[in-house]
Amino acid sequence: MKNKETIFLSLVLSIFLVFFAFSILMASIPVFAVNNDNVTIDVNVTQAASITVVPDSLNWTGIGTGGVGGIEYLNIKNSGSLNVSQIYAYVNTLETEPVKPYATGNPLSYSAGGVITLKNETDAAHFFAGRIEWNWTQDIPNHDWSNVDDVDAIAWGYFRNASNDYVWVLGNGTDGYCNNTNAEFAIEYDVDLGTTETRKPEGSYAIESESSEWGFVGITDGSSPLNNYCVAAYYDCSKIYIYHYDKRTSPNFASCDNSGYIQQLNLTPGYTIILEVDAWVPNGYPSGWLNTSVLTVYAGST
Repeated sequence: MKNKETIFLSLVLSIFLVFFAFSILMASIPVFAVNNDNVTIDVNVTQAASITVVPDSLNWTGIGTGGVGGIEYLNIKNSGSLNVSQIYAYVNTLETEPVKPYATGNPLSYSAGGVITLKNETDAAHFFAGRIEWNWTQDIPNHDWSNVDDVDAIAWGYFRNASNDYVWVLGNGTDGYCNNTNAEFAIEYDVDLGTTETRKPEGSYAIESESSEWGFVGITDGSSPLNNYCVAAYYDCSKIYIYHYDKRTSPNFASCDNSGYIQQLNLTPGYTIILEVDAWVPNGYPSGWLNTSVLTVYAGST
């Protein structure tokens, strides 16, 4: 019995000595602490003014005369690093419809830009982006130009707003030119029915400002089919150019008080605005593809 107790005590003592020795060994092993450190990062972005307009093409097919193509959308994004502002747009109708297309029967004589309408996010209505109406030259029966005060009528024609036609007239200014402030523009408020009552333009406006080739007037009458539009009369009285969002300074279309911006205030980097675009094809257009045009969107940096 004594031997068993001795063996047991010896075993306990041996275990204790092993644990004691292991504790001393662990205490002698150095312990390494984990250290943290930081890296400072600075990034500088280059100043750049840039916008991106998507999609890069629009097309409408199978539009009947006097009809509309249906609204499409353009996204105008500030893809640069600076604020942009004073965004406007214009089509190159003046380049793609350089001569009067009437009676040609050729759709390529008509600019596609002349049927394009635009609307920004705040305006209530669409506006033609840049439409030309040409001097009719032939007499318009049953007309009455008496509301064009004190100025002889020298040019006339029709403003074609999709399915409706409205008679307009230009009174020549000094020396027979239509781009000076002595010239006058008038537009009929009623849809043309061929009667004297619908061919007596009552909205008469004197040209407000002028350039070497164009005279400009803004129409401000809720009854007028050209309300809130700008009308630019060409110096030789051969045509008028109808627009709203064109703020170019050469020619100085921006001098018209009614010329407006798609967005005037800052568009911050990365932000996007939406522009509605439609195609309004007036009566009397020949079938086929119209002459391809380009819409330019311009933004200034601030």
